[in-house]
Amino acid sequence: MLVQYEQPNQHVALIRLNRPEKMNAFSTGLERDLLTALQRACGDEEVRVVVFAGGGKAFSGGWDLAESDLTDPEHHPLSGRAGRHTWLEVMRTLRRPDKIFIAAVHGWAAGQGVELCVLSDLVVCDETARFYFAETRVGFAMTSGTAKMLPVLVGMANARKLALLGQTIDGREAHRIGLVVEVSAEGEHEAAALRLADEALKGAPLAIAAQKLLLDAGLAMPLEALQDFEVQVSFRLTHTEDHQEAKRAFAAKRRPSFKGR
Repeated sequence: MLVQYEQPNQHVALIRLNRPEKMNAFSTGLERDLLTALQRACGDEEVRVVVFAGGGKAFSGGWDLAESDLTDPEHHPLSGRAGRHTWLEVMRTLRRPDKIFIAAVHGWAAGQGVELCVLSDLVVCDETARFYFAETRVGFAMTSGTAKMLPVLVGMANARKLALLGQTIDGREAHRIGLVVEVSAEGEHEAAALRLADEALKGAPLAIAAQKLLLDAGLAMPLEALQDFEVQVSFRLTHTEDHQEAKRAFAAKRRPSFKGR
């Protein structure tokens, strides 16, 4: 299997890229298996957090340049003639508001591996991590909406430097500029991601979904329209069972038990 699916508990899915002999470089088969694993996680209403990790010595070395003929319009995975692009299905799935996606990085994350990080909700890494913005060094360009999301995360000046110059940065620099939220000791990246997952599970599911929806909406909506939308969403949340449970728990000085209703 090019992708392994695990469930540390009923609310968390761990999807591990499993092509270690190729540094988990993406192939058409790996992309398909990744989409299948994502669809499995998203089809399970109990799963609220999905963690991505890589087997072996790296998160992902990016696209395997030996995988296909880059000039073949009939079969290349980026070609419209080959049908809807599997990778875009993966990336668009990450915008689902009802799941939180966390990338746990060690070793190299290059090309598509970086794109998976940029489109995830949160990224953690260990001290071995290296983020390589490889596209210009291999005669390629960003996909996945990275050109929109990368400047949002790290600022336009940093995004230009990384993307145009094909830069490599370590985990500490990635944390400093905002790509990564936490840097762990070597080998502790998955544990760090699972701790963040546990933190996420303390929140009301509908409220977390609303927050993610609003953050994404804010990228495209004018300020006044967003403010109106925030009010509408917040008003609807006041009518949920979880909000009433939060009020009861506050009065009783106990932790709320949310049901996602």
